[in-house]
Amino acid sequence: MTLYRQISLAIVLLLFAGFLGTVIISTDNLRSLLLKQQASHARDTATSLGLSLSAPLSSRDMAIVSAMVDAVFDRGYYRTIDITTLEGTPLLSRTGNPDDSNVPAWFIKLVDFESPVGEALIMSGWQQAGRVQITSNPGYAYRELWANTLETFQLFLVLAAVIIATALLAVTLLLRPLRRIEDQADAICNASYVLQRNIPHTRELRRVVTAMNRMSEKIGTIFAEQSALTNSLREQAYKDPVTGLGNRRYFDRQLGTLLESSEETSMGSLLLLELRGLADINEMAGFAAGDKLLLRTAALISQGIHNLENCFTARISGACFGIVAVGLDSGAAEALAQQLCDDLQQLHVDVPTSHEHIANIGIAQWRQRDTAHNLLASADSALRTASTGNRNHWVRYMPAELPGIPVPGSRELRDIVRHAIETGSFQLCTQPVINLAANSRILPHQEVLLRIPDASGNPMTASMFMPVAERLGLATEIDQLAIGKLLNHMQTGSNQDVLYAINLSSCSVHNPVFIQWLCSTLQAAPACAARLLIEFPEFAAQINTQDTRNLVERLGSLGCQCGLDHFGRGFYSFGYVRNMRLYYLEIDSSYTRHIDREEDQQFLLRALTNTAHSVDIAVIAQSVETPEERTRLESMHLDGIQGFLTGKPRPITADQQNSRLTPRSGCG
Repeated sequence: MTLYRQISLAIVLLLFAGFLGTVIISTDNLRSLLLKQQASHARDTATSLGLSLSAPLSSRDMAIVSAMVDAVFDRGYYRTIDITTLEGTPLLSRTGNPDDSNVPAWFIKLVDFESPVGEALIMSGWQQAGRVQITSNPGYAYRELWANTLETFQLFLVLAAVIIATALLAVTLLLRPLRRIEDQADAICNASYVLQRNIPHTRELRRVVTAMNRMSEKIGTIFAEQSALTNSLREQAYKDPVTGLGNRRYFDRQLGTLLESSEETSMGSLLLLELRGLADINEMAGFAAGDKLLLRTAALISQGIHNLENCFTARISGACFGIVAVGLDSGAAEALAQQLCDDLQQLHVDVPTSHEHIANIGIAQWRQRDTAHNLLASADSALRTASTGNRNHWVRYMPAELPGIPVPGSRELRDIVRHAIETGSFQLCTQPVINLAANSRILPHQEVLLRIPDASGNPMTASMFMPVAERLGLATEIDQLAIGKLLNHMQTGSNQDVLYAINLSSCSVHNPVFIQWLCSTLQAAPACAARLLIEFPEFAAQINTQDTRNLVERLGSLGCQCGLDHFGRGFYSFGYVRNMRLYYLEIDSSYTRHIDREEDQQFLLRALTNTAHSVDIAVIAQSVETPEERTRLESMHLDGIQGFLTGKPRPITADQQNSRLTPRSGCG
């Protein structure tokens, strides 16, 4: 029961007790007064009637005696009038019923009222002729008592209504700071460190509110410091201090992870961009001019790849930049290279140089199972060829035969994707996500992976066809079909306890039509919504953080938990996640690969995990493939893992069905 209800109930009970006490005391006092009045009245009437009956009774004129007694009795104030001799022989008697017809029987039984009796002697001269005895009628007293009780109750109702209304208003005003304190505590649990600006005047409440503000401010400061430290460590390890892009270490880890993972990507393009004459600019105009040239080049590259998902760039040497574009085919890669060459013409205006030939680009395509060494060698060979040509020239490496598994071309992929959408020929596979401890924040669940058949009927991973689908604007349709297929399985499957996590593409996250469809669909299937985890990439969250937060809150109201996929791939500040009320973060596999052998990487991942835990967000490691990696991640207190160590992707019909719903602890 809430404090407001407890106080309200206490007020009502106190008023009722006061009313009951008032009625008892008032009734008892009135009863005593009426008892005294009737006793006195009975004695006076008996004395008066005794004197009046002396002469008629001496002459034995019973007719006159009867008339005089009837005159007194008929007034209704007496229950009995008895005339007897001194020896007790009855001479005349009158008896009537008490007039209490307007008084409830329960009230008569409740109020004990003894009828007073008055006696007097009847004289005949100096001799006693008889005795008169009068018993008062209690009906009058009962009516008075009942009327008094009704008046008291009516007065109580009026006063009680006024008092209760006033008291509840006062309680509401007094408890308003407590409600704000409750909201503030909930906000702290959800990593929103708000401060109360309206300080109550009540001294005790003022102290509590002030203490809560200090605590909220302190926790917010601790998180900000921890978040800043985590960002600083990540930037020191992976960020180039001049351009703000990733450094060579970042580039190597990201590229190596992409090439090793079958689920991350199956094809893409690597572009090496090299500036010409940087050494001459440093020597002639100073290092500040050279740094300005590098910074402006980085800005132009970032602007050119801004709209490409799963695309990143890094400064990999003094004048060389690497650009990795996942899922980008040869035609799109050439278009990107030409756009960059055109944009780099601005460098002559921004940073005057003596070289018209300011940059070259080498392009290399990769397919699954390529190695980073071979890919870099191919791109470097194309770059060396481009440097002998015209200014701002690009060249694509053209080997006699590309290594790896044959991959359909862009046009063929477009046809495959469109055919899959038209026929609904999508296959859902799952990979287990398990927790690392019994008190883990994460719930065991199945990660849903999407497959479509190629022209030969062989399954293609999402990394092969989703980049094409996104460029064609078909990713949202694929998400809708995949979610519909998954919900149908959840409703008809034999095991109704399994949790599933499914990824949304970036364009779907910010598509209001799709979001409305998703929420309406989940609202119509609340049991499925409670078993569904929605993931979206960090890149999508950064496009519009407010829209992303609104989506998380809206899905949360339907019972869905949300997570952030590939967290840490970009150089985004950690602070934005604290207000999104996320359930978990899936750390990008570039942080977790070979974690058991890299101590500096362990330190960074531990800092990131501690920061996430401070706002009650679980942390899942991706691409865990060895027992040694799992052991190390357990020691770092991560909540869950996913990878080939937990199980290879399997069709959803063959799901192990081993995840169960368990209670979740924590505030968020």
